[in-house]
Amino acid sequence: MKEGDMVRFAKWEEVDVRNSKNWPLTPKNRIGVLVEHNKIMGTAHILYRGEVLKVRSVFVEKAGKKDLLTYQGESNGLD
Repeated sequence: MKEGDMVRFAKWEEVDVRNSKNWPLTPKNRIGVLVEHNKIMGTAHILYRGEVLKVRSVFVEKAGKKDLLTYQGESNGLD
């Protein structure tokens, strides 16, 4: 991932924090723009609905074509 990429992610509140082995399997239902990715600290800053969120890198993936089509449909009110 690099800055400016569209990413899908999960917020910390949506994660089952009791079992860290399942963190990569957490559903990532939100779409945002990657502002900064710090690989050493394991964090990502994401622009989401006008605010920048700081989340752990394990909760972030680069968004694919299907994610972008779904996002465009939701933002246009077509779904």
